[in-house]
Amino acid sequence: MTQHQISTKDLLYLKDVLEWNLLASKKAHFAASQCTNPQLKSSLEACCTMHKNHYERTAAFLSGQPQDQIQ
Repeated sequence: MTQHQISTKDLLYLKDVLEWNLLASKKAHFAASQCTNPQLKSSLEACCTMHKNHYERTAAFLSGQPQDQIQ
């Protein structure tokens, strides 16, 4: 198996992607916890889950986990 190298610029961008998804997930979760409108709360929870999944998939990809094991 060959090890791939990425540039410092690409690495910094991927770090930003992880941070953006984590922050978006946390903000959506907080907003959902404060929301009294059931439909809006459900949408915010779905947004939280989506960003959490993106974060986890990106992190798993970067750690070299096989694609079939990523949910």
